[in-house]
Amino acid sequence: MADRRRDRRYRLNEPADGSLRIFPDVVVQQSGGDEWIALSREAALTGETLVLDVVLTDVDAGEMRQRFPVYVIDSQPVIVDGDVRHRIRLQGGDLAPILFEQQVRRG
Repeated sequence: MADRRRDRRYRLNEPADGSLRIFPDVVVQQSGGDEWIALSREAALTGETLVLDVVLTDVDAGEMRQRFPVYVIDSQPVIVDGDVRHRIRLQGGDLAPILFEQQVRRG
């Protein structure tokens, strides 16, 4: 274990509470306006806020990236080529609203 660091990389002065989810690459298709449809191996939670990182490839301009917040409208399991995938509806916009558990239950 000679390659392990002995000092801390950084330290929190106050305790923090939160969670981080990292989604694998997904296939995303724009479904009109600010709505997107994603196919993923993992389900998403309705109301969850995500960051959509879209990479567009253009022959003349090269590779362009767009990154913007979206929130999950719906997540349903589907069968694609015999495998279970999750169809995730995403809504974009200037500021994606954050829905709390009570709001999601009311619909």
